[in-house]
Amino acid sequence: MLLSHIVKLFKTIIFIIVFAVISCTQLTADEYTEGLKRAKTEDKPVLLYFFSKYCGYCDKMDRDVLNDREINPTLKNDIVYIRIDVDKKNDIASLYAVRGYPTTAMLDPSGKRIAQIPGYIPKGEFKKMLSYLKGKHYKATTAE
Repeated sequence: MLLSHIVKLFKTIIFIIVFAVISCTQLTADEYTEGLKRAKTEDKPVLLYFFSKYCGYCDKMDRDVLNDREINPTLKNDIVYIRIDVDKKNDIASLYAVRGYPTTAMLDPSGKRIAQIPGYIPKGEFKKMLSYLKGKHYKATTAE
């Protein structure tokens, strides 16, 4: 019984630490602009992640998908990953016509929107999306 309480407390503390780190590293509009410039310079696709701290599915996506040990390195190394807290930077969310949270937008290195996906994205689907971006497979598709 005591061990289960300790495990629950430990999980809660880890969640609070992860949430605090994420909250402290939110991007400003200037960093958004710099991220787009960096994507163009480094020829990397962009992933915009719109979230609200009041959104349960955003918390779930942070916990179960974005912080996954297979996904996180790709976000850090292979694409330009920009987190946008809509409670602080609603102007950027308006620019992308975001209507709900979480919302994930994929852009090519020039900033052109490839796709925008509203809602929670399960880990398996998110991995496929990152593979699509990382491999620049969007270059092989054409809009008609």
